[in-house]
Amino acid sequence: MKNKNYITKYLIIVLPLLFIHLNAQDQVDPIEETTTTEEVKSTEAAISDVAEEVSVAEGADAVEELAVKEDLGFSVGVAPSIGLVSGETFTNVPVGATVVITTPYGFKLGPLDFTISAAFGGYQGNYESDKVDNDDRIGFVTDFNPSVMGVGGNLILANFVFAEGHAGIVGKGPGIRGFAGVSLDYLMKKGLGLPVNILVGGEGFISTDIGTAGGNMSGWGGLGVRLDYDF
Repeated sequence: MKNKNYITKYLIIVLPLLFIHLNAQDQVDPIEETTTTEEVKSTEAAISDVAEEVSVAEGADAVEELAVKEDLGFSVGVAPSIGLVSGETFTNVPVGATVVITTPYGFKLGPLDFTISAAFGGYQGNYESDKVDNDDRIGFVTDFNPSVMGVGGNLILANFVFAEGHAGIVGKGPGIRGFAGVSLDYLMKKGLGLPVNILVGGEGFISTDIGTAGGNMSGWGGLGVRLDYDF
């Protein structure tokens, strides 16, 4: 819309000047030749100035639009699970990934920056259960797929140290997800000029009902490595 305004302004100013220019060339006589030449030069300079003004204004609009696109403040991160420990419920540590959506909304807590975020994930695991066969209990492994959904936030100190927590559903019951460590934001964005960030730290999950038979409380944890993309 701004570009149309600048083009209209350009035409309003330039067309009358161009008409004067052409009319002066047609009606010039020997006595007024010097004066007319100066007027023509002046007209050409005015047209050039207006064209330059329009070009600068359009460039400023383009920069402004780019800045708006870069300042949305949202990011999406994917953290594959590298599980190391788990509760006795699990036969093996669950594997999977968590997607974290970070919003631009938050507030200051002293030297800390708090931002609101949400987490969604899916994991595959198994556990050993008992089966009764002729009054004898036989152990066997059962697969189950606990999911993660939660809302919480991130606490960041100096764009380097962070702690993240989400409360919601883990497995089949209420639970929490935690993630804490270091952020490579300064290196990735300021140093390398990339629109991504890498966070490395410890990640853990606890649920009041992990989703196995009997609905027992359990959890797992390990190394978390997440790649965030800003948009």
